[in-house]
Amino acid sequence: MKKHILTLLFLGLLSQSNPSFACDSCNFFEYSLLENKSYFGLFYRFRDFQDYKNIAPATTTTIQSYPSQLSTQLMPWVDNEIMHEPEGNNLYVQKTKQDFETYQTIEARGNVTLNYKWNLTFLLPYEFNKVYYEKYLDLPNPVSDTTLYVQGWGDLTTAVEYIHLIYNTKSRHTFRPGLALTAPTGQAQIQSNNENKDLFDPIIQPGKGAFSFIPRINYQWFLEDHGINAGISYQWSTEGKQSYQFGNSLNAYLLYFHQFALGESILLAPNVGIYHESAQMDRYSGEKQELTGGQVDFAQLGLDINLAQTTLSLIYQSPINQNLNGNQILNQHRINIGLIRNFKL
Repeated sequence: MKKHILTLLFLGLLSQSNPSFACDSCNFFEYSLLENKSYFGLFYRFRDFQDYKNIAPATTTTIQSYPSQLSTQLMPWVDNEIMHEPEGNNLYVQKTKQDFETYQTIEARGNVTLNYKWNLTFLLPYEFNKVYYEKYLDLPNPVSDTTLYVQGWGDLTTAVEYIHLIYNTKSRHTFRPGLALTAPTGQAQIQSNNENKDLFDPIIQPGKGAFSFIPRINYQWFLEDHGINAGISYQWSTEGKQSYQFGNSLNAYLLYFHQFALGESILLAPNVGIYHESAQMDRYSGEKQELTGGQVDFAQLGLDINLAQTTLSLIYQSPINQNLNGNQILNQHRINIGLIRNFKL
C-alpha cells in the first residue's frame, strides 16, 4: 500500500505544469548505488539545445538581446522584449534554425556512508559550454555567425543525508532525507576575447557565483530483484555575479529497475522512468527575465553494469513535454555516463 501511495503522489506531482518555471539551470545530478555504500565516481554529462517554438521569417528586423536595456539605448527600433541568451553584453542575436547550445560536464563525486545512517557527499564539476548563433550583430560590425565557448570549474556542492531503513520479510524501504549546499567556488566571471573584454552572460559561465540551498528526499523500495527509485529536491539560489539570480529549481524523478545476473560476476540493472525539471524565472538586477522559465519532462532509460565493486552507469533522457516561457531554445537530449568504485571504510 505504501508503494502505491508514493507512486500516485509522484505521478500527480510530475503531471503539474506551472508557466512561471524555467529550465535554464538545473539541480545537481542525482546518483546513488542500489545499496548504501561509500563510493567514488567520475561522471560525464551532456545536454544539448536546438530549435525554437517559433522562428521569425528571414526578412524580419527583430533582434532579441540581453540585457534589454542595451536594445533600447543602442537599437531603439528593435522589439523591446527582455531576453536571456548566453552572450556578451554588446552582442545582439536573431534566432535561426541553425542555433544550438551544448553543455558538457566532467564531475568528480565522492560519497561516504557512516554506520549505515549518514551519507556525506561532494560534487566538483568542470564545465565545457558551447553556444552557436548563425546571426548576430556585434555593433558596429555586420551580421555574421559566431561560436561562444567557455570552460572552467563549476561550483562545489556538499550534501548530507540521513538513512532510514525499514525491513520486513518481503521487501526493504530506504528513506534518505537530506540537505545540500552549493558554494560560489567556480569560475563565474570569464571574459570574452573581443576588444571590450565583456563578461560572458551568467548562463554560460561555469559557476554561478552564488550560494544555493537544496533540501531533498530520496526513496527506494526493493523486493528481491526489482524495485522503485524516487526523489524530489528544491533549490534556492542567492544573487550571484553580474547582479544575476538564477530561478529556484525543482527536480523530481520516478524510476523502475530490475536486476539480472549475467554469469557469476556481472549484474545488470536496467531502469526506466520519468524525470521532471523546472525553475522559476531568473532575475537581472531584481527584474524578472521574461524569456526564462518553464518546465520540462523527460523519459529516461538507464543501465547499471556491476562487476564486483565497480559500476558503469549509463543514462539517456529525451524530452516528452516542454512548457517554456516565450520563444526559448528547446531541450533535445541528455546523456549521463558514470564510472563508480564502491568501498568500505
